[in-house]
Amino acid sequence: MSTTQQETGANPVRLLANPNYRWWLATDTSTAFGSALHSFAVPLLTLYMTGSPAQAGIVAGIGQVGRILATLPGGVVADRHNRRTLMVTGGVMGLALAAALTLLQLTGLLSFWLLTVLNLLMSMRNGFFSSTSNAALKSVVQPRQIGPAMAANEARDSVVALSGGPVGGVLMGLGRALPFAATAAAHLLAIIAALMIRTDLRPIAGSSAAGGDTGRGVAVSAPESAAAVSAPESAPASAPAASPRNFSPPAARRILRDFAGEASAGITWLFQRPELRGIVILATIINLGLNSAITAVVFGLQQRGETPAVIGMVSAGIGIGMLLGSFIAAPLVKRVGAGWIVIAGLLLMTAALAVLPFVHAVPAVMVVQAVAILGGPAINAALLGYFMVAVPSDMLGRAGSALDLMTLGATPLSPLVAGFGYALLGWTGILLACAGLCAVAAFLALLNSRLRALPSSDHWADHAAAIAAAGQ
Repeated sequence: MSTTQQETGANPVRLLANPNYRWWLATDTSTAFGSALHSFAVPLLTLYMTGSPAQAGIVAGIGQVGRILATLPGGVVADRHNRRTLMVTGGVMGLALAAALTLLQLTGLLSFWLLTVLNLLMSMRNGFFSSTSNAALKSVVQPRQIGPAMAANEARDSVVALSGGPVGGVLMGLGRALPFAATAAAHLLAIIAALMIRTDLRPIAGSSAAGGDTGRGVAVSAPESAAAVSAPESAPASAPAASPRNFSPPAARRILRDFAGEASAGITWLFQRPELRGIVILATIINLGLNSAITAVVFGLQQRGETPAVIGMVSAGIGIGMLLGSFIAAPLVKRVGAGWIVIAGLLLMTAALAVLPFVHAVPAVMVVQAVAILGGPAINAALLGYFMVAVPSDMLGRAGSALDLMTLGATPLSPLVAGFGYALLGWTGILLACAGLCAVAAFLALLNSRLRALPSSDHWADHAAAIAAAGQ
């Protein structure tokens, strides 16, 4: 065990005092910033190429479908292989795709369908590797630091959201290839940072944030160094003995069957947790409503002739709201029950989105979007923090990808809802529909007794262990 691992396992040091966490944060932030630039640039570039919000929605929707389809296989791979290797591999793929987009745009060879295909590949890359970074985080920090780490991630995400739109807008104004060049540079930085992480990031079978037997996904108390223990370099605890590969048709079918079984294990675990089942439904509805509203705003502003820089500044309102919300996320998850954090955040989001259809001035749209997302960081820190404490370490990739699949399953519809909804209903009509979806989610949250019972972060492990032990 390294000195860093011993220190982080023995006492609750500050997150940034851990060099492995700093490098993890650097690679995760670089990847997130690259994704933000790409996500901002693709719909706008499609609009400039075609002039059609519906076609822009098709490009984004196809990409989201690819992301969802790649999520479960990525979770299985994240639980089988060294997560550092996967982070580097994902960075290389992102670098290659962003570089291809840059060159094609510079040479004038980027057509609508070529953009659609490359965006699909980038989205599939994002989905396949989406669970890897968070799964690796559990090997980098102490279990008691997961709550603060998730709150810190929300602060980081807010900075990315705050800067991604304006930076993307300025770059696109200077040259439509520049956002993709910056995306390539971000993935290069992510590769370098991932290589600097020294903690063993291989999955460790049977380990969880709370330790103990994880055969049923039970979270129980254990020494806090459990997540930082390194398996011997020559034989990872989770790796089966090497055996010759047999690729005959029966063997191939067996491999596919085993792979599918591992992928479904994450979904099975998730739905065996009664406190998480209802949350999945809520998250699906709220993601559809919120993302459709945000995308509709971008389409609406572009259609009325606003410049990319102005659209980027409006999108920065989301980042401002997330940044302000992140300041209170950490103290909230420590002092307030996670369930009530979620309920309050959803009510605030619904109220703000109900106002959005009736505002048109750019500053007003920025303010309303900021208020709508204000509770988002605390919601994410509470739910994702509890999730990471409850799930076994060797199940994190599969369970995380299952959570992504379930909660983001309707996300591919968001750009389609926004594009076709704006074309059919206009600004006011589509945004009212989005506010209605969020209102449904808030109402269901109020009725969910298990959600209301989720405690503050100091009691997450005990709460998760009690539910698992009771077999509820």
